[in-house]
Amino acid sequence: MSHIKQRFCVIVFLIGYINFDLALALDDANSSTTDGFSNSKEIQSVVVTGRRLTEDQSKVIGNVGQIIEEELERISHSHISQVTARVPGVWLSRGNGQELLASVRSPVFTGAGSCAEVLITEDGLPIRPTGMCNVNQLFEVNTEQASGLEVWRGPGTVFYGSNAMHGVINTLSPKVDNNAISTQLGSNDYRRLKIQLKNEDRLNSLEISANGVSDGGFKDNSGFDQQKLSIKHAWTNDRISAATHLSLTNLNQETAGYIKVFNSYKDRSVRNINPNPEAYRDASALRLSSRLSGEAARNGQDVSWHITPYVRKSSMTFLQHYLPGQAQERNGQTSTGVQSAYQFRQGDNTKIWVGVDVEWANMWVQEFQDNVLGTPDNVRFQGKHYDFEVDSSQLGIFNNYEWNPSKRFTVEAGFRIESLRYDYKNKMISGSTRDDGKPCASQSGSCRYFRPENQVDTTENFNYQLGAYYDVNIDTGVFVRFSNAYRAPQINELYRLQKEQETSIIKSEEIDSIESGVRYQSNRLWTEISIYFMDKDQVIVKDSAGFLVNDGKTDHEGIEWQTRFQMSDNWMLSTSASWAKHRYSFARLYGDIDIKGKDIDTAPRWQGSAHILYQMANQTSAELEWLYLGKYFLDPQNLHQYEGHHLMNLRLQKTKDNWEFSAQLTNITDEMIADRADYAFGSYRYFVGDGRNISAEIKYTF
Repeated sequence: MSHIKQRFCVIVFLIGYINFDLALALDDANSSTTDGFSNSKEIQSVVVTGRRLTEDQSKVIGNVGQIIEEELERISHSHISQVTARVPGVWLSRGNGQELLASVRSPVFTGAGSCAEVLITEDGLPIRPTGMCNVNQLFEVNTEQASGLEVWRGPGTVFYGSNAMHGVINTLSPKVDNNAISTQLGSNDYRRLKIQLKNEDRLNSLEISANGVSDGGFKDNSGFDQQKLSIKHAWTNDRISAATHLSLTNLNQETAGYIKVFNSYKDRSVRNINPNPEAYRDASALRLSSRLSGEAARNGQDVSWHITPYVRKSSMTFLQHYLPGQAQERNGQTSTGVQSAYQFRQGDNTKIWVGVDVEWANMWVQEFQDNVLGTPDNVRFQGKHYDFEVDSSQLGIFNNYEWNPSKRFTVEAGFRIESLRYDYKNKMISGSTRDDGKPCASQSGSCRYFRPENQVDTTENFNYQLGAYYDVNIDTGVFVRFSNAYRAPQINELYRLQKEQETSIIKSEEIDSIESGVRYQSNRLWTEISIYFMDKDQVIVKDSAGFLVNDGKTDHEGIEWQTRFQMSDNWMLSTSASWAKHRYSFARLYGDIDIKGKDIDTAPRWQGSAHILYQMANQTSAELEWLYLGKYFLDPQNLHQYEGHHLMNLRLQKTKDNWEFSAQLTNITDEMIADRADYAFGSYRYFVGDGRNISAEIKYTF
């Protein structure tokens, strides 16, 4: 990391210099224009929950992008990627229906365990056990009625544990202020119903949020039906409070496959064709948690605490239409655990967090193929490929210390120790054979798939974070943060082996990060610019034989900028932009090309957004949105490329008495785009994006 530290010292100096000039300029601007903006709305101070207890966003040592409830209601998204596009350095690459691949200060991750690079949580609670993530798992959360969305960029392992490598996407569960019902209609037979109900007395409250959607899809033989239910009960007295949350989701999806041939997504005659009408995805999830919280004063210390026991259950069945053979996969998990945190405050200058997290899980995977497909030496055979289960147990202990030596200066240091155990049980004949034990019809007699013997695997990990925040003046602050993170190997990486790989000796991936930023907030302007460098080691990749190994190395660097500017009482401008470079830093031949120093595939250098919002007395609003995604390579050799795209969207809202009317027009110019593109098995592959789309919604509050 020495080269990163050297560059970082230079960057810190430059940021400090820029910050000094920026602070002077903005202070001058404020003093000279105060009269002209004396009635301007103030930029709201945002509260975030990344450390399990709330804190002011302006004082966070690190980077967090938040979409507040008002924005979520205005966007009224049909897919979560429409929301996260506002956050710099974040790209949720949409596939088909509700599918996605996540990118947070990173390329878009693919592969058996790639979903573990970014942690998905709801109210700070991971929605899946450590060893069994899924790239599409975000659709298991009720983001459609959420009270907010937080994207923590950069390592977050101290508070969250394994999988918070590149960031954390945290959904704030629905919060019902008033009873309401709404219906929405749109292009391609899109229909959605939302209901919110609330009943409360002095000590108790009951909130119900439910929505159901049916989408016909813009491609042939595509679409999905989805239902989500959130039930929350809260109880409180003078000393303690309890918040219980039940979340249920169900998805039945006809999955439209990708189309091939270079730039085929621009061909209107083929872009709506579904080459895989047989593909599907059915998924369901249940989560039940109860958060107990309290505050007390002991021995001159203020103590805040919470304990959250939980249970989770999910299952998924889908067709692997993107792979030769198109096998069917079934998987599921049942898990339970307890998450806890205690915060001790000594006077006004010291905060100490202590926490213990425990979790137990039962996870299972099955794979079955109906048809026969293979080559003489690489057979994908008809029948069952895998059938195994894994029992896991996990213990994590963390501590974080925050000290204010002065009113303007804050330093923090924290660490986490975590232990994870997998107990794997194979339910088939071990080895590389057909499911009945017979050898495959190949020259070597082996099949594509290898099933290990029963085994136990353990990982132990330690990570840390160090940071500081300094108030340059009343409006401006700077921060610096050193941190590292890890992710334990997923069960699909350890036990779902291929060819003749008998064992998968894989350690936890690790990442080291250095970042710094400048943050400015006045009554009408909030802006932040940050710079980061990350080195990633023990990256799990495939070697030349197709075996999973963890000898990969990558490096990541970038600049992120976002701003909110209240131009007048009625007009607001919001922007975001990011530049990033994600590269392979290890030697490996792909074909006859060494990928060291090459850009990681599916990693755009540039991303950006801009939003102009007109709002009058909270009754009428109009928002024009511009989104930009830069070009990116489609393969590790950097031989094939997607040219990038931009989109324009328009949203309108009108409130009158208890009624709210809204409409939106997405992809105004009907741009022909690919939501995602790659190059695999010798072909360009495009997941086509939708064209011009219109929808309207009516909401009644009672």
